Amino acid sequence: MQIAVKRLKVWSNEVDMEFAVEVEILARAQHKNLLSLRGYCAEGQERLIVYDYMPNLSLQSHLHGQHSAASLLGWNRRMKIAIGSAEGILYLHHQATPHIIHEDIRGSNVLLDSDFKARVADFGFAKLVPDGATHVTTKVKGTLGYLAPEYAMLGKANTSCDVFSFGILLLELASGRKPVEKVSSTETRSIFDWALLLVCEKKFCELVDPRLNGEYVKEEVKRVVLVAMICAQSEPEKRPTMLDVVELLKGKSKEKFSQIENSEMFRSTPTGIKT
Repeated sequence: MQIAVKRLKVWSNEVDMEFAVEVEILARAQHKNLLSLRGYCAEGQERLIVYDYMPNLSLQSHLHGQHSAASLLGWNRRMKIAIGSAEGILYLHHQATPHIIHEDIRGSNVLLDSDFKARVADFGFAKLVPDGATHVTTKVKGTLGYLAPEYAMLGKANTSCDVFSFGILLLELASGRKPVEKVSSTETRSIFDWALLLVCEKKFCELVDPRLNGEYVKEEVKRVVLVAMICAQSEPEKRPTMLDVVELLKGKSKEKFSQIENSEMFRSTPTGIKT
């Protein structure tokens, strides 16, 4: 059996705690779209976690890294990755006991097995949510571009923060763009702001990764992009749950999708956004 081993480079109390959290959560969380724990070592200052080996590496490696030119993710695979990773996060939020907030949803933490099935990984920043709690207050961790604004400002993590990060991930998956890109030597632009202008103008085809060479399903692109936008909006109370997200991505809720399509946030072209 091929395995992957994660080894702690420098020992400290903080990273040792992250190691313990990851082992505990991996041991608790069993789902087809989560990376499986095979074993671990905690001896002296040696910290090892043994996982299933993922031969197709991460989503990030195919969109932006060493495989982006040599191997292309076709649209069908992208849809399966979107739904699979959403189902993994749904399990964490709604089915695991206690519920789990991942806190670091991003392209490099969505791994791909031999069949390109998505496996959500890296639970070092994750938090167990006590029964009845609405959020967990914590030191802000995560990756620039994926952080929900309310979490970045207040350090209050809840499942809605993961939904925001997943929305950014969906936009990245559809467009092939990075979450944050430079527009000048002093300015950056988020993928959400770039996409919002095109969505308001109904230019969904201009959002699609050009490496797909036009080989995609238009209705599915529209579905993925609109779900992404509603997930990554700034007001957390208006974001859907992951239960809704999975249902929407699968095309099972036409009424909810129609409400999203006619949402006020898409009715007028935003100003002050550079294209």
